[in-house]
Amino acid sequence: MPRAFVIGAGGHARVIASLLEETPEFLTTTPATEDERLSRAVADNPGAEFYLGLGTNRDRARVAEKLRTLGARMPACVAPNVFVARDARLGAAAVICPGAQIGSRAQVGFACIVNSLSSVDHDCVLGDYTQVAAGVTLGGSVKVGKNGFFGIKSGVIPNLTIGDNVVIIAGSLVTRNVPDCVMMGGNPARLIRRLQPPAPAAASPASFVDQDLARYERVGAGKPHDVPST
Repeated sequence: MPRAFVIGAGGHARVIASLLEETPEFLTTTPATEDERLSRAVADNPGAEFYLGLGTNRDRARVAEKLRTLGARMPACVAPNVFVARDARLGAAAVICPGAQIGSRAQVGFACIVNSLSSVDHDCVLGDYTQVAAGVTLGGSVKVGKNGFFGIKSGVIPNLTIGDNVVIIAGSLVTRNVPDCVMMGGNPARLIRRLQPPAPAAASPASFVDQDLARYERVGAGKPHDVPST
């Protein structure tokens, strides 16, 4: 077996380690050491496998792009008790946690997370870096853009389109199309706030979703509003 590294050492990293056949090495970094440590790990361990044990979209996107530039091997990590249809497609660096289901012709993008007991039904598409928390249900033919976040036990009815950089609050039910850069919550889900992406040079494409989600959890949902249909 090739040597395996898990980037990170928190809860998500430990989950990934528990799914691997052999005990991996945890690789932690700081912003000051990240480039050097990643470069050295890839160069010194040809053929090694690298897994992204980073729960926030921001950090996972940043490290994934650096590893991809370095030519690192980043296989998908799939729990043994997951159902993945034969004709489904899993992107590199995706993580599919215990009890999840990936339906026929579904596509899970690069560095996505599908957490425990979640269902991504037939013909769904998850854009790169999207995270589906535990117990989420995506009905058939749901199309999700990049860098989404679906909170615990949220759901989306079939045949809808969810834009890029969207946050769906835990327990919400999405019943119509959702545009880019919004936070939605409730049943049926309504607009909580619009999210403003940062300037490309200022932060990674994922950073503002995590920042706004953390802010929402601190101050509460506020007053919901209708979102125009798309």
